[in-house]
Amino acid sequence: MKLSLFTLLLFSYIGYSQQTINAIVIDSADNSPLEFVGIYNSKDHTITNEDGRFQFSSSLDSITIYRVGYDKLHTVFQKINDTIYLNKSVLELNEVTVTNEKTLWQKVRDSIRFNYPIYPYKEKFLLRGVLRYNGEITRIQDLQGKLERKTLLYTGKINPDKKDFKVELTNMRKVGLVKDEKKVYFIFETFYQLFMNFTPMNATGDAFDLTESTFNNGSKTNLSFHTKPEFNNEIINGHYIINNDDNAIERMYMVINSKNSPYKKDGNIRFRTVAIEKEISLSKSLITNRYYIASAKYDVKVEVTDDKNSYTSYYDVSFILTTSDNEGDFDVKKNVSTSKDLFKIKYPYDQRYWNAQNQLLLTNEMLDFIEKVQDPSNEFKVRSNIKN
Repeated sequence: MKLSLFTLLLFSYIGYSQQTINAIVIDSADNSPLEFVGIYNSKDHTITNEDGRFQFSSSLDSITIYRVGYDKLHTVFQKINDTIYLNKSVLELNEVTVTNEKTLWQKVRDSIRFNYPIYPYKEKFLLRGVLRYNGEITRIQDLQGKLERKTLLYTGKINPDKKDFKVELTNMRKVGLVKDEKKVYFIFETFYQLFMNFTPMNATGDAFDLTESTFNNGSKTNLSFHTKPEFNNEIINGHYIINNDDNAIERMYMVINSKNSPYKKDGNIRFRTVAIEKEISLSKSLITNRYYIASAKYDVKVEVTDDKNSYTSYYDVSFILTTSDNEGDFDVKKNVSTSKDLFKIKYPYDQRYWNAQNQLLLTNEMLDFIEKVQDPSNEFKVRSNIKN
């Protein structure tokens, strides 16, 4: 077989056009690692892990590095160092003037049907769950697949239903302890529960005080919310980042702290949720001009004790979601229940896939845990699909 010079050059270009970088992103003010930073261009996307580390590969040279609350960095592969510093954005406090003009939130609501897909669509996802028991990792699970949604947002005309999500699981790795030292099994949430928790919520009603401030030369508004003093059993605070050009929500951050909430009971175990933290980042598609969830994080802290209050333990569970190929043209063949405890889902481990996966790196702490818990001398029962 003969190959022309053009063909050889083409093969050479294809073989060497992909570029890869490994780096860490930190806050320039306090040198702390920044999790959940988006590293992307018009073709590829990844995010930093808890260590602030990422690996990014692309055939394009352009790179954007951005986390809401920080100045956006536009650069290219050749200019990336091993350590990347981000500066916090400067907010400009607005003077509040009472007029007959619609409020900012009214403008957001009026723009929903233009800004978000209020119709069925498909996307690909990577979901990570990490469980900590009294500060120590006891479970790690990564799930990758295809998702078909009924809608992105729920309006007054669309009510949630467990059939709103169809999942085709294509890859999974999990390893973790089945029960802790007190013989307690922590129930992971279901796909349905998580996808609903990753939906932006309305925190602008009569129970909240609101404050507006702008940044990025007035192009963005930070709409902060906080429960009023009379609602002291559950303190909720956070903010929306709103694009002033199209009145779309680009980010939602919310923290819920419960005071003296009642315990639920399961046998001789009593438990209650004491804190919830969620963060949702949305990106606008250049093709559809609609906003999709690019990445999201959902953290829950649960307090556990027994009937005699002989001990107090804390579980911290964290879920991170990233999506791609929003409104993609592909089939979603349901092969897993969206109403089943995620950690009880069974699916084979593909070592080649996970060795190549760089959308969300494992942290050093996670790597150490996987090695330790797979040790045959470990005294606890382990559930895992990872084969040594």
